[in-house]
Amino acid sequence: MIKKYLAVALFGVWGFSALAGGISLFPTVTEIILPPGTSYSDMIYITNTGDEPVTVEARVLGFMAPEGIPRFLEPQFDNYPFSGKDILSIEPVVQTVEPGGTAVFTYELHMPEKLDPYGGRYVAIMFKVKPASSEAQVVVTTQLASLFLVSPGGEAAPHLQMGDLRVYQFKANPRKVILEAVVTNDGNLHISTDQIRGYIYITDADGYIVDEFPASTHTMLPGNSYMHQEVWYAPEDLPSGTYQFHFALVLFGPVGTRPQYLFMSQEAELNF
Repeated sequence: MIKKYLAVALFGVWGFSALAGGISLFPTVTEIILPPGTSYSDMIYITNTGDEPVTVEARVLGFMAPEGIPRFLEPQFDNYPFSGKDILSIEPVVQTVEPGGTAVFTYELHMPEKLDPYGGRYVAIMFKVKPASSEAQVVVTTQLASLFLVSPGGEAAPHLQMGDLRVYQFKANPRKVILEAVVTNDGNLHISTDQIRGYIYITDADGYIVDEFPASTHTMLPGNSYMHQEVWYAPEDLPSGTYQFHFALVLFGPVGTRPQYLFMSQEAELNF
């Protein structure tokens, strides 16, 4: 078993805060290798940084991440094949936390002997925080989530596909050029932002590079697709003409394995 606590910043647009509404949470994201048939137990800490007692309720939910943003799945609608809703348990499920106090929740992960499909499992503990007692008609609640990215190891690996590259000019500003492509993780394991690099190259009709810049990337779960979009502002002195837009992605695997390279090009006639 190998475990890492990952800073939220590693996940790009995965915008979870570890501090919200007078409550702090640790850890916010845990990445762990847990082979089939093994278990792991640890703790999550919720600290009340406010001035009033609060009640914290915990729920276990599977999640997906279209566009790199977690979308939590209610159990009755959770048909994501890589959901980990059944591999995690937590206790207690409700605690009251006094001001300045810290509640400790103990969780256990258990990876089944047989996985169908084989691959990563993605699960979250959603914490709902509300005042312990309130006479107000409207009660303000806060929700924070601790995410788990669980790998079985072995042959679990991410794999990228890229298609439907399109380049077009923004009507209100022709020098604002939009590049879009559909990117899919059709493997059986998540891709973290430190595993993937993207690059955009623009060349003129003679093959000279007009501009180049890194593409934005984010964590991708298996079976998830998203519309990758980049915005390029053509220089004011760039004349109208035919240009080639090249989109490259590099996916780095474990040490000792070859990276996966993807490359697409699209010709566009730009009129300024």
